[in-house]
Amino acid sequence: MPMNPSLPVADAVLLVLMVLGLPVRAWLAMRRLRAAGPGELPRLRPKLWARAIGTQWLLVVVVVALWLLRGRPLGWLWLNAHVGWGAGGIVLGLALIALIQQPQRRNLAASPETVARLRRRLEGVGRLLPASRGEWPGFVPLALTAGICEEILFRGYVTWALLQVVHVFWLAALLQAALFGLAHAYQGTRGVFLTFGAGVFLTGVVWISGSLWPAMLAHALLDLNAGDLAIRVATLPASRSAEGA
Repeated sequence: MPMNPSLPVADAVLLVLMVLGLPVRAWLAMRRLRAAGPGELPRLRPKLWARAIGTQWLLVVVVVALWLLRGRPLGWLWLNAHVGWGAGGIVLGLALIALIQQPQRRNLAASPETVARLRRRLEGVGRLLPASRGEWPGFVPLALTAGICEEILFRGYVTWALLQVVHVFWLAALLQAALFGLAHAYQGTRGVFLTFGAGVFLTGVVWISGSLWPAMLAHALLDLNAGDLAIRVATLPASRSAEGA
């Protein structure tokens, strides 16, 4: 990935807007969700999902427009069509994990301990995730948007921008993953560390495959998985979900 002696001013401004603006927007949205009553949540969630979708796609449009105006190859954002040999192994691994998890998901109601553990895992984002199958169609575009846009913005653009400053790929990648974690500060300390780990993992996926596309798929599947688990836990009978909590 070629480097410039320094980061152009327009890119520096865009980078600052992203690393500061996205966490603030997410924090404000989460504050509204936490302040909302139970009856208001089903109406509020889709509105906040739509705003998040619009914000992320707007940033991607700005990034791509700036990229093309500067005459930079899309391959520098890892948006090249060529996907390396590692992508097949990544996709196969994801498929195997999904197959292994499916029986466990169907039997959640028979395992109060698992339900209690999942409830603790989802505690920081529970109000942001869907609580019923009726909300699923609205959540899917959000998960797909996060999978596509956050990979372009963080694994692609932020990594490139930081590389122009630190000039060492692994350091730029770690800083990018840290910023990705901080962008999810609304989830609490545990959420920051988990998303930092996810950022490192997804950066590895990009490095191994040579492209953002497998990372986009993995990211979207992770978010869809979280939404599906949230619905399954939320829709269990109260007596079951309360056991072991």
